[in-house]
Amino acid sequence: MRFGIRRATLWGGAMTIVIGLIAIAILTAGGIVAWEYTNSDAFCTNSCHAVHPEEPRAHATSSHARVHCVECHMGRNSTLHLMALKPTHLKELWGMIVGYERPLTSSTLRPAREACESCHWPASKHFDAVAIRKHYAADPDSTETSTRLVIHTSMDVERDKPARGIHWHIENDVRLKALDPQRREIAWVEVRKPDGTATVYRDATSKASKQELEAIPARRMECFDCHNQVGHPFRNPTNVVDQAIASGRIDRSLPSAKTRAEALIAAAGSLDGPLAERTARVDKLIAESAAKAGVAPENKENEQKFGAAMKEILLDTSFQEKGLTWKSFPNHVGHADSPGCFRCHDGKHLNEKGEAIRLQCTLCHSIPEVSKEGERLTVASTVAPGVDPPPSHNAPNFMHDHRTKLDKSCTTCHGPVKFGREGGSFCSNPACHGRTWPAVNLNLTKPPG
Repeated sequence: MRFGIRRATLWGGAMTIVIGLIAIAILTAGGIVAWEYTNSDAFCTNSCHAVHPEEPRAHATSSHARVHCVECHMGRNSTLHLMALKPTHLKELWGMIVGYERPLTSSTLRPAREACESCHWPASKHFDAVAIRKHYAADPDSTETSTRLVIHTSMDVERDKPARGIHWHIENDVRLKALDPQRREIAWVEVRKPDGTATVYRDATSKASKQELEAIPARRMECFDCHNQVGHPFRNPTNVVDQAIASGRIDRSLPSAKTRAEALIAAAGSLDGPLAERTARVDKLIAESAAKAGVAPENKENEQKFGAAMKEILLDTSFQEKGLTWKSFPNHVGHADSPGCFRCHDGKHLNEKGEAIRLQCTLCHSIPEVSKEGERLTVASTVAPGVDPPPSHNAPNFMHDHRTKLDKSCTTCHGPVKFGREGGSFCSNPACHGRTWPAVNLNLTKPPG
């Protein structure tokens, strides 16, 4: 009798343990599935908070398409650390429930050391890169102009020598104070040196008072202060058209392809509304463009390619919300459509000695070389290898002021001085003087005075 009771007790205990283990396994598996789902892009963009509907689409076309939202916005940290961070994002869920204005910039990005640098290790050697930009004119032949640059991405090329190049900002401790969330207006910059000394630069044109600047906490410069569109870029549609022509998505043999593309971009304007409505309007614009162009039968296939490419470009560069355009999201890399580098390197950020943050194009890239349909427009410098530039070239505002400090000695390296924008001499480079740059004026068609 006792043996039977003991056996039943053991059996019951064993079953309880087994059932408990099964329940724990199910809960653990369910918890893992739930945890993985809450870290997915679909959850972040659709369930947690209502980002701009265009963000996921832009992310899918970015260089970080395989990097998940949480890897930048929560960092690549330990699971326990991520669990502690997760509740801090509940405000996003609350905003989705009660409604909120979709932001134009993120306030949740983790420091680069927790996110970017888990893949892009700064201690590794960086090399310069050659970049070739192709642009097409609004003429019947969509004439091609090619600009060649050597991008100085290197950080520490030689041991025991100062870092140079774009990634100088990684090795050095740079802090800044911006007057707006998108960091378009940087009014204060501090460079801290390894020996503990620091130099502060203030924007001499800023209207912010000393008290206002002191109230803004200084933040260390991060990778994404420049690379702010690596996750979900909103590109200038004109540049996307140039890329489409260069890659063959738009056939340049189609008469006036670039002209028609620019006309469609202008006609679309600030296209807004639900995707279905925008699609219908884009289809109508493209059909009207084709009818007006009177496409010849032999160009029918190229016309279809043109229409498909332009539909994708116009939809990718338009927004559901009224008033938003690609310009609402400035790209801080470079300085083509927004100040970018010129937010600090503008010749207006001065230290207590009146010295500006250096404004030299060659800090970041070589002098651009421009060619037009095989015809070389840029005349390169003829300086002999090993010849050091004169001290004037290292002046903080040299690139802005060099045109006012010309003398005959300049011709030794650069040849005859001939002002202009059409090429033909070193001093009439169309890549530098043939356009208007945001925040900095480098145009001059004749000597001053």
